[in-house]
Amino acid sequence: MEPTSSSDTSSSPAEGAPSRGAWEAIHAWQAQRIGPTALMRELVGHDRWELPVTERSAKAFRSTNAAPEPWLYEDHEGHLRLFLFSDRDAYRRYREAANLPREQTLVTTPGVSLFTRDLGALEAIHIDPLTPDSLTLGRDLYRRLNVVADAVRVERALVLLRGGSTRVGNQLSAVRHFQAFHVAVREGDEGPTFGLAPDPRNRLLAAVFTLNDCYEAFAREVGAATFKHGILTGEQLFSELLDAGLDGIVFNCCGPVPPVAFAPAFARLVLEAR
Repeated sequence: MEPTSSSDTSSSPAEGAPSRGAWEAIHAWQAQRIGPTALMRELVGHDRWELPVTERSAKAFRSTNAAPEPWLYEDHEGHLRLFLFSDRDAYRRYREAANLPREQTLVTTPGVSLFTRDLGALEAIHIDPLTPDSLTLGRDLYRRLNVVADAVRVERALVLLRGGSTRVGNQLSAVRHFQAFHVAVREGDEGPTFGLAPDPRNRLLAAVFTLNDCYEAFAREVGAATFKHGILTGEQLFSELLDAGLDGIVFNCCGPVPPVAFAPAFARLVLEAR
C-alpha cells in the first residue's frame, strides 16, 4: 500500500475533493445503469480515499511512512467491516450522523494500493456510510475489487513502460507476475493461435486484455463466435508470444481503456524481469 499523505480531519475541501467519476459511478450502479466492473474501475481509480487507521498505525506512518493499518469495525456478530470515505467532507457527515465523540485519524491513499491488499477477512466495505451517497460492498463485490485493482495496476505499468518510465524493473515485474491476462484464441489447422487486434496496415498484432470488460469490447467488435476465451499468467503469455512470429502486441485494443502497443521484443524484456 502506498499512502499519499497523513493528517487529521482538518484539511480544506480542495485537498479532499472527491472523484467525480467515482461519485457518478456509484449513482449509476445504484440506478442499474452500469455493471460491477465499470463501478470497480472508478472505485479503484479514485486516488484520494480517506482511510480511518489505528493510532499505532498513524504513528508508524508519520515516523516511517509504513503502510497504514486500517481501523476495522467489529459488529455484534464478530464480523469485521471497513469504513471508507471518498473525501474529508463525507467523513465529517458520517461523524455527525453517528454522533462520534472524537475524530479518527485518516490517511489518504489511492484506490489501486488500497484494493490490491488482502480483503478476505472483511464482511463488507462501507463507502461513505450514513450519507446520501453511501454504498455497501458485500463479499461478492469487494473480492471483485481485488481483481480489478490488480488489472488497473498492470494497465498503469504498461502505460509507463510505453512512455519510457525510469522504473522499468518495477513495471516489468508487475506485468510478468500478473495472473490473469485475457486472450482470444483462434483454432486453426496448425493449432491454436492468438486472435489479432484490428489494424489498418494488416499487421499481425496479438490482441491481449487485462480485464474481462476489455476482452468483451474486442469480442463485440470482431465477433465473439470466431474465438475461444482464454486466461494466461504473465509468464505463460509472454513465453507463447516469443514464438508466435507476430509483428507486435496490443493491450486492450478496443477499450474501454486506451490501447497500448509494443514490439515483439517486449515479451523477452518481460520474461527477463524478476
